[in-house]
Amino acid sequence: MLNQQGGTIVVGVDHRGEVIGVNDAENWVRELHAFVTDHLNPAPLFSASIHDLAGADIVMIDVPQGADKPYSLNRSIYVRVGQSTFKADPAATAEMVEVQATLLGRWERDAVPGFTMSDCDVAELMNTRKDLGRAGRLGMAVADDDEELLRRLRLLRNGQYTNAAVLLFAADPLAWSPNLAVRVVSYAGDQSGPISNDLQLSGPGVRVLHETIFAIQQRTGFSGQFSTRQIQRMDVPAYALFALREGLVNAVVHRDYTVAGGQIRVEIFPEHLVISNPGKLPDGWEPSDLKKEHSSIPGNPDVARVFYLRGLMEQLGMGTQKLIAECRELGARAPVWTVEQNTVSLTLYRAPEPKAEIQLTDRQAAFLATTKTGQTYKTSDYAELTGVVARQAQRELGELLAWGFLERHGKGPATVYIRTEKVH
Repeated sequence: MLNQQGGTIVVGVDHRGEVIGVNDAENWVRELHAFVTDHLNPAPLFSASIHDLAGADIVMIDVPQGADKPYSLNRSIYVRVGQSTFKADPAATAEMVEVQATLLGRWERDAVPGFTMSDCDVAELMNTRKDLGRAGRLGMAVADDDEELLRRLRLLRNGQYTNAAVLLFAADPLAWSPNLAVRVVSYAGDQSGPISNDLQLSGPGVRVLHETIFAIQQRTGFSGQFSTRQIQRMDVPAYALFALREGLVNAVVHRDYTVAGGQIRVEIFPEHLVISNPGKLPDGWEPSDLKKEHSSIPGNPDVARVFYLRGLMEQLGMGTQKLIAECRELGARAPVWTVEQNTVSLTLYRAPEPKAEIQLTDRQAAFLATTKTGQTYKTSDYAELTGVVARQAQRELGELLAWGFLERHGKGPATVYIRTEKVH
């Protein structure tokens, strides 16, 4: 699959489609990562995720089309044709080697003369070790030596650090490339309106990801309400955290870094935000394809591999579908992808304000059950019907008013409440 067009392997289902499960799936996945590290060359990008199906664990292995063909198993090259696997013949091997020679020249693999380990952010190297250990996807021991760590992450090649190393670990990436920053712009109204805030973020790639999400949340805030039965405020984020993370990670790993003056840009408007990056979709793709199950073809697979190994990417090719589901869960409009002028943009819409939570007391429920639309009541009528004192009656009528079961007319002693058509 690495040497062809990629694909998905389902482990724990037999040839008839019956679920048989995978025993100790977590350990099985760890052994898979270790096997791939030991036996496949070069190290590929793939994802293995565990799913519960009919009460049993199955493993989904998503394999994108390899960016460094040909891949070999124990130094032998294989290709998949239909439902059969064959050892590649000399002609097929030569063709894949020729393709690889052109791919090795991609931006993320270019050497950066003068960049050394002293230019890396020490704290980010430490955080990477923690993430690699926690995710357990590296397939080998996490190196204590910084240089060896970057070598195992394929960011140190032939004694030289790559652009990907600068993007992910440089303490000051802008000293090496003016494009390695994220700009967050807030508008008071539409795009033609005044800018209320303009921020540029630069630093190690994963740290900038977290800082960008924090900046967005600071500027968009939360929607919330107080329940009459609870002291705590119930906050709902304006944008799903997964949607923000997925959108920004995709911008980083798919961005075209060769575009002069290009940056990842986040534009925040009152009711939506837009994440855009220089680049384009794979040949033959349309923006609508991102809403469906699709293969993953990252423009910068070395960068994508580090994000995956650190647990910041999940099942390859499924992130956009989960992004859509998370937005739907918040009640927000479906996200929209567009491609214009060599720029890929994702528009996320703000979640609506949460509706007031209605929790009637037994007295309020009994009162509504005995009233009719259009009937008029005073506070004293409610107090007599429910057996509460006047102050309690005012409070409970106020709640029914706020929830739309009543309308208030008049002031002071002349205040009356009219039953509306709303039904509980």
